[in-house]
Amino acid sequence: MEHNGKYTCWNCPAIDLAGKVDFRACGQSGKQFEKKTDASGETQILAECKRRPEIGLFDPMSISFDECPEWIKGPCGYQLRNMRVMILGIDGYLGWTLALWLGGMGYRVSGVDNYNRREWVKERGAQTIVPISRMNDRLAAAKELLGIDIEFRQIDIFEQRQRLREFIEEVRPEAVVHYAECPSAPYSMIDAEHAIAVQKNNVLGTLGLLFTMKDLVPESSLIKLGTMGEYGTPLTGRPLFEGMFPADAELHWDNRQWSLGGELIPRDPHSFYHVSKVQDTFNCYEACKYWWLRSFDIMQGVIFGVHTDQVARDNRLRTRLDIDECFGTVINRFVAQAVTGIPLTLYGQGKQIRGYIALRDAMQCMTRLINAPPEPGQYAAVNQISGIYSVRHLACKVAQIGQKNFGLPIQIQRVENPRVEADEHPFEVLYEKLPKQFGFETKVDLDEEIARMFELFLTDEVRARIEQRKHAIIPRTWWSGIKRQVEQLELLNLEAEIRDDEQLYTINE
Repeated sequence: MEHNGKYTCWNCPAIDLAGKVDFRACGQSGKQFEKKTDASGETQILAECKRRPEIGLFDPMSISFDECPEWIKGPCGYQLRNMRVMILGIDGYLGWTLALWLGGMGYRVSGVDNYNRREWVKERGAQTIVPISRMNDRLAAAKELLGIDIEFRQIDIFEQRQRLREFIEEVRPEAVVHYAECPSAPYSMIDAEHAIAVQKNNVLGTLGLLFTMKDLVPESSLIKLGTMGEYGTPLTGRPLFEGMFPADAELHWDNRQWSLGGELIPRDPHSFYHVSKVQDTFNCYEACKYWWLRSFDIMQGVIFGVHTDQVARDNRLRTRLDIDECFGTVINRFVAQAVTGIPLTLYGQGKQIRGYIALRDAMQCMTRLINAPPEPGQYAAVNQISGIYSVRHLACKVAQIGQKNFGLPIQIQRVENPRVEADEHPFEVLYEKLPKQFGFETKVDLDEEIARMFELFLTDEVRARIEQRKHAIIPRTWWSGIKRQVEQLELLNLEAEIRDDEQLYTINE
């Protein structure tokens, strides 16, 4: 059974509710609904289908995806035939990868980007270590090699909101994937100008998008990239539920108790970037409540990896990959350090625990969510991770693979922690929705993906690009505002670290 087979037209973005159901103001209606009464005497709401107008008025709960000819079986559940998906931030690490991924499965992909990511990385004295082509060349290669015709516009979603409105009105996307945000905690902590720029780009850009969707495509679903960092790492060990408290959660205090079911769980952002993502969460939540938009908030873990079948097809199709302190994620950065002979950097004790997911697995997750839109008015969150590891464990893992498979002399060092965070903390996160409700299965093995990264990073061209910008790897952005590179605290005994790590993970298993 496909995970979305029994979803109905009520979930489908092709449903036409305009003029029939006016409930986009806190669920209250100022009009009379078109209704009918069934045999049991219950009242049903009627709707129309934008794709199948010949049906006329019908009960949107009466037709399921597995019964509708517009929904066809695909590798990630039933998918709407030629579904129009617009990707905001299509030039980025995730955006370009998803564009090729979806295009290869028959989706009609469009996208916008303002190339900010290229400029932000350049500003920090870094570069993508995997060379990427100009967008025109990328689009031409996608058409030539994969038969994917991507409609693109260069648009800043905040500064050029009217142009975005015009493009959305032209395309009428049935799903909007929102990757068009600055994804860097360190970048947001450089100074006042950077903190303000990140919040303006992220918060106000998303807020404008919500108003645009309300006006033009209210039935389309918004799949917005959040971050597990919104939750923080509660020192109490409180579980990190998936966006909201489960139905049976209760608050007990002063000999009284209350239900917490359905309420947003507490947030504890650890940078001005993470604060912007929390604000996004509340804006999306309120928009769904006020206007009956539908939205998935993807609380994604730390992303890693370089491979999907599409981006590996040709060098012109490669997606970017950053390894600098601001935009490089930890596993990608560790492999780059190993290749250039820089000891892998643990911040403080290196016992920080986070959730992680590989690039290819993240693409599968996003597709399954695109194929299973929430109901009108529903804000839903998922924790998008496939494994939980300490930073110290990942350093040992990278060192082992680099030594054993590639003969590299690798060291691990502890450095000053420029961030304000606990070096050691409990971490219990739930990530059950994707496998249980949406059919997600992890396809990427951590060790295999790290080895694949080593293979790419050790090619002459990529290795040379890492060498050119390796000075940008070591942190120099402090949450306290001081401006200096972190200093080494200790060079670890690698063999002892690996032995202790293996014993620890054997015990935990």
